[in-house]
Amino acid sequence: MESERLIEIPFDVAPHEHGMRLDMFLSRRMKRMSRTLAAKLVRQGRVRRTPIGVIKASARVYAGDQIIIQRKPLKEAPWEDVVIPIIYEDHRMLGVNKPGSLVVHPTASHYHRTLIRILRSRRQNEALDLAHRIDKETSGLVLVAKDFTTSSHLKKQFAARKVAKSYLAIVRGDPSEDAFPIDAPLRLAESVSNVVMEVTRSDDPKAQPALTEVVVLARAPGIALVEVRPRTGRQHQIRVHLHHVGLPIVGDKLYLGGESFFMDAIVPDFPREIIVDTVGHERQALHAWKAVFCHPESGAKMELSAPLPVDMMELSERLGLSLAHLPDVSGRM
Repeated sequence: MESERLIEIPFDVAPHEHGMRLDMFLSRRMKRMSRTLAAKLVRQGRVRRTPIGVIKASARVYAGDQIIIQRKPLKEAPWEDVVIPIIYEDHRMLGVNKPGSLVVHPTASHYHRTLIRILRSRRQNEALDLAHRIDKETSGLVLVAKDFTTSSHLKKQFAARKVAKSYLAIVRGDPSEDAFPIDAPLRLAESVSNVVMEVTRSDDPKAQPALTEVVVLARAPGIALVEVRPRTGRQHQIRVHLHHVGLPIVGDKLYLGGESFFMDAIVPDFPREIIVDTVGHERQALHAWKAVFCHPESGAKMELSAPLPVDMMELSERLGLSLAHLPDVSGRM
């Protein structure tokens, strides 16, 4: 195999993946990859952990590790036309408004058309690094460091849960209260796709405590716009918690559409109209709205916000949600 013809795709091991077998980690991170295929890639020497090097499929991965997979170049859509609005910038960092359906880091199916690679290609004189990540289908605020020291400082704040984050979600259902907490532990479910999270009992040995605060911002019959403040950082926490209380997020292919539909819908060129007919929107209507944190150099308290993107504004209008009384949501003061 000609290594110079391969590209390298990095995966950072998250805290909830700490202690997982390498083949299990790869199968959960790369949709439609079996543990058998993952083990085969490891045996072929196409997987390594930095800075240790090549490891066995049965080895454990730990939070903070980076797993790198070598694979052939991908066929991707052009990225030159992707618009990434800059919300804030100084000599240490950026705050950007990530478009929906744009991956933040290279993955098994996206390499050049990712937030970090597009930013680096456009700002080649800066050592850019993402301070955190959000899902591909989630739009909104992402903090980007311009140097290693800033990156380390911001990542430590996120890891210590010192960054207060707020999201906006358009949900199906009629919330019975205007503000309420969702305190329900989560666990990784046994599933075909290897990515499903589920609510479980507090005495479950695999239970991960999870708390989410919800505030209703706008209502229409059978629909609502809610602000969501996750107080813990579990995988898919917002989506699972809202679904658990009967308020699934519009456009959520996995938790609203179901696992079988999700597995079909992630196939390239799956008809957009079927997605919209089934779950109401072509991506999950979830937006990273605000973040409150300490500036990495001055230590001053900062609050950045990203206005709702056009597709969610149009979805709100189509569903009869009036946002006229929420200028800080739309960005229209």
